[in-house]
Amino acid sequence: MDVTSAAGIQFQHNNGAHGGKLLPETLGAGCAFIDYDSDGWQDILLVNGTDWPGHKRRTSTLKLYRNNRNGTFSDVTRSAGLDVEMYGMGVAVGDFNNDGFPDLLVTAVGQNRLFRNTGKGTFIDVTSRSGLAGRTAFSTSALWFDFDRDGLLDLFVCNYVRWSIEHDVWCSNDGKQKSYCTPEAYRGDTCWLFRNRGDGTFEDVTATSGLFDTSSKSLGAAILDIDGDGWMDLFVANDTQPNKLYRNNRNGTFKEIAVESGVAFSTEGKARAGMGVDAAYLGSALEPTLATTNFDNEMIGLYKPSGPGAYEDVATRPAWAPPHGRHSGSAVCSRIWTWMAARISLSSTATSIKRSATSRAMSATRSRLTYSSTTAAARFTTWPGPPVRPSPRRKSDAVWHMVTSTAMATSICC
Repeated sequence: MDVTSAAGIQFQHNNGAHGGKLLPETLGAGCAFIDYDSDGWQDILLVNGTDWPGHKRRTSTLKLYRNNRNGTFSDVTRSAGLDVEMYGMGVAVGDFNNDGFPDLLVTAVGQNRLFRNTGKGTFIDVTSRSGLAGRTAFSTSALWFDFDRDGLLDLFVCNYVRWSIEHDVWCSNDGKQKSYCTPEAYRGDTCWLFRNRGDGTFEDVTATSGLFDTSSKSLGAAILDIDGDGWMDLFVANDTQPNKLYRNNRNGTFKEIAVESGVAFSTEGKARAGMGVDAAYLGSALEPTLATTNFDNEMIGLYKPSGPGAYEDVATRPAWAPPHGRHSGSAVCSRIWTWMAARISLSSTATSIKRSATSRAMSATRSRLTYSSTTAAARFTTWPGPPVRPSPRRKSDAVWHMVTSTAMATSICC
């Protein structure tokens, strides 16, 4: 049953379309469940776009809806300090200053924004003072993770292509009228990695960490531990370009191993239009499985571990293949997440995350883990661990540091 209106959610996404057929209009925006006021009830954040310069018709901002604990929500965007106009794309939730309150990184076409949670029901824009200002791009997804295991959440941002209104490419299906371009019309752009200094500021370590790569056209990202060493690795889904898998070298750098690991291409050896991605442990596997959604007429990717550092795409096997042959990435997203047993709790962030085999519960209260989505797919709220695996101790008292102090990001897709 659709309870959107009854719940008090009155939201309309604005992509700014006015007939100019601009590339960002082809992507939807993200959302997140976040207990921003620490009352134990999940609130809702919806990212929005805005009108293009010279074509102003209305004011549109992202929206924050507070959970009224009775099945309804109240719009608290203005009182929370989030009534900011921007061409938003995605949102990543994480407590970057370790004060116990979830903060927000909103990706955008242009300048991304970092909002610090004051713990008093409001947010403050700290983009400039954090050192994240002055960098503009077509950013899509983002995620928080502690890549150097210093107890502080670092920030990874996906960038799509090098696009701007001034350098918009004219594409046409008939040679007469403009149409939306495919990403092949634009050069790729590098993703960014920012190391948390612990003083409220971030350092750009994209190049020194080995992640600088202008060939990628990134839409989704996920963290996982591919080799069980307790250091988070990184997978990036690219549109019309090979996917990337970055293994953490445990010294502040990463090594790209997607091709040798078998996750860069389809089973036919082709780069697909990667959209969303997530990872989880399936069954009794000791290594995580990766699921990627792709564009229209492209098969989903379901990469299961086949050996040390190696994966095999099993999506076309009878046990996994969808009942119909032709699907777009967004159309099959929900089916993938069902297969992978994603658990989404909308009622309380105090709900424990349980491991089925170890029976060890880890509280998600401190980091207030959220789920995030595309327009058609839910991301995991939890990171289910393998049935048995001796895990290294972290600075935090947790089996998996990312479970207690990392929130996954929003993936953007059509």
